[in-house]
Amino acid sequence: MLKRFNPFYCLIVAFVFLLASCSRNSVVKYSYENNDFSVDFKDVVALNDTAQFRFETFEKINQVMILSEGNVLGTAKVVNNKANIKLKFPSVGERKLVFVGQKDDNKQSKKIKGVIMVVAKLITPKAKVKATAKAKVSDAQIFISQITPYIVERCKKNNLPTSVVIAMAALESGYGKSELANNANNFFGLKDWSKDHAQAYQYTKQAYPGEVGNWYKKFNSREECFDFFMEELLMHKTGKWRNDYSPAVKAFQENINQGMDKSLAIEKFVEKLLDLGYSTLPKDQYIARIKRVITNYNLEDL
Repeated sequence: MLKRFNPFYCLIVAFVFLLASCSRNSVVKYSYENNDFSVDFKDVVALNDTAQFRFETFEKINQVMILSEGNVLGTAKVVNNKANIKLKFPSVGERKLVFVGQKDDNKQSKKIKGVIMVVAKLITPKAKVKATAKAKVSDAQIFISQITPYIVERCKKNNLPTSVVIAMAALESGYGKSELANNANNFFGLKDWSKDHAQAYQYTKQAYPGEVGNWYKKFNSREECFDFFMEELLMHKTGKWRNDYSPAVKAFQENINQGMDKSLAIEKFVEKLLDLGYSTLPKDQYIARIKRVITNYNLEDL
């Protein structure tokens, strides 16, 4: 809620917001306000980095504080109607925050609720990336930052091309925004071939003629999906998946062991996947998309 209504003021605010929306290419700076005070902060922070919360008070408030799940995370005295709180969060994940002020009469101000996302590593693109209809740039960065630690760990253990797996998950799930990602934790469009579809999600937007809809595998978590993709599709561990893409993995590992440049080995890996029937997109188009994500989000060295 705004402190006061003024058409000219609202016009200025809208113009400034528009400029900020067009120019930002990383995290988003949020500003919340009620009749007592306002607070602004960035919506994403890397683990162990300092998050700054800036307050401006409108009423007689002498102290502000930040709470999460009933616990006080930080406090600060108000000087000249301004206060600043710096916090570090010890674990990754979404943190729901409550901001409140202490008035001169010892009464509490109206509360403001907000959310901050703590990620293991904040991935920053080398250049501005054009936002798509599926995901804003900041959403893409958040998604990649969230999935990177787990995929890095699993890929290094199994000698898989980390940057490609991250790029594929990002592209094929619309940076985590697709219907399958949200409703089935399915980030690769993995079909369900079982007869009873006991652990599956029906996606009706790509129905074949004569079918009600297509069935896709449903996972309990994104990590379970990533493991299945790497172990069953790429490595073909159990041999149950219909297509065997392990020759692409073996060729990648051989190329790396023989000293081939990593970027070239990655490109040949994607080419081999496509030769084995992984995607119906034209080869050059799919490869270009993968390389663009890898370059834009600094994934080359993973």
